[in-house]
Amino acid sequence: MAEVTCARCGKVREGAGKVGLPGSLGADVEARICAECWREWLATQIRVINHYGLRPATREDREKLYELTREFLHLAA
Repeated sequence: MAEVTCARCGKVREGAGKVGLPGSLGADVEARICAECWREWLATQIRVINHYGLRPATREDREKLYELTREFLHLAA
C-alpha cells in the first residue's frame, strides 16, 4: 500500500487503499487519506447515519453522507 500525507491527520502513513466510494470522493480518499483515519470514519459513520436518520439507499441521503464524509476527512468539496 502506498504512503500518503493524510488530509485529516497530516501524518505520512499507509493509504486507505480501495474504499469503494464513487467518483471524485473515492479518488480523493484513496489518494489523500491514511488507513487509520479511514477506519475511524468507518466506525463513526454508523453513528452519523443514526444521528441524522439517513437512509443511504436514497440518493439525497447518500449525498448528505458523502458531504459528511468529506467534512470528517477534511476533504474540500
